[in-house]
Amino acid sequence: MALNTTDTPATTASVFRCASCRDHYHSEDAGPGFCPICNPAEQARDQMLRIMIAEQNDAFRRALGFAALWRGQHLKGRTVATPGFRAIPERTQAALMNAVITFTDWTEDNDPYGDHAFGRVEAHGVAIFWKIDLYDTAYHFGAETPSDPEQTRRVLTLYLPSEH
Repeated sequence: MALNTTDTPATTASVFRCASCRDHYHSEDAGPGFCPICNPAEQARDQMLRIMIAEQNDAFRRALGFAALWRGQHLKGRTVATPGFRAIPERTQAALMNAVITFTDWTEDNDPYGDHAFGRVEAHGVAIFWKIDLYDTAYHFGAETPSDPEQTRRVLTLYLPSEH
C-alpha cells in the first residue's frame, strides 16, 4: 500500500468495463453494473419487466388463478388457502375473495417492487393477506424468466396475518 504524502486524499475511483456496451468507465461509489451509458436502458428494461409481471399478477389475481388470460396468453398456476383462511365462515371467505379480486390500492408501502404480488384486504371485520409467488413449470424453484407466461407458474396464497 502506497502512502499518501500530501494532504490530498487518495482517489478511490476504479475502472470498470461494462458487460453490456463494453465501454470503460470510472466509478468511485457505484461499482460494476452501473455504466453511465447503458444503465438507463437497463433500468427502463427492468421497469418494463416489472410492469409486465404486475399486469400478469393482476390478471391472475382477478381470476383467482382460474382461466386467467394476459394479452391472449394463459397464465398457469393455482390458488391455495391456508388452514386459517379455510376456518373462516364461507360467507366471509367469499367476501374476502371478492376483495382480493377487486384490490387496486397499490402504494409504495404494500408494493415496493411494483410487481403487484402482495396485498391486505378486509371483509366482515376479518383481515387477510394474499401473495403471488412465481415458480418454474414444475413448482420446484423460482421462475427463471418470471415475465414469460410459458415458463412461469403462479401460486396465489390466501392466509391470515397470524400465519405470516
